[in-house]
Amino acid sequence: MSEILHVAAVAPAAVGACCLAADRARVRPPEVLASALMLLAMLDAAVFGVVAPVWWTGLLLAGAIALTVWRRPRQRRTPHVPALMTVHTTLGMVVMGGLQLGMGGHAAPAGHAHGLALAPVLLGTAAVYAVLSLKMMRRMRARLDRAQIGAMAASVALMAVASV
Repeated sequence: MSEILHVAAVAPAAVGACCLAADRARVRPPEVLASALMLLAMLDAAVFGVVAPVWWTGLLLAGAIALTVWRRPRQRRTPHVPALMTVHTTLGMVVMGGLQLGMGGHAAPAGHAHGLALAPVLLGTAAVYAVLSLKMMRRMRARLDRAQIGAMAASVALMAVASV
């Protein structure tokens, strides 16, 4: 069942990437690259399994940091990107990186588990992300922005359920 949910999580991610790329009013290459990276990570984890989840997590975290640095307030003229979109995308990359780790791990034999179980932490984080996404959707004016945020939230929620 989790494999089906994981593959199903790819569809909203693809819709979100398409909404972002289709927004011709505000061309946002960094966000499109971030969305493509998340989509590739999900496709690989769901279907191919070529790259280890820990490497995807590292790439997603590096991408989140790079996007944050790129979108910091600067003096030169840049296309106006709502700060909420940047926050949502970077948080999504961090949450998705954690979910990659959670879904890529193998259960330890009975009696050999150490430390905190990762699944409840990931579920809680994904739930908070989904609630924040719903609040952000209400603040966005553009229909494509709302669709992208909703698609990303749905994708994260499906991945979280699949990780259980």
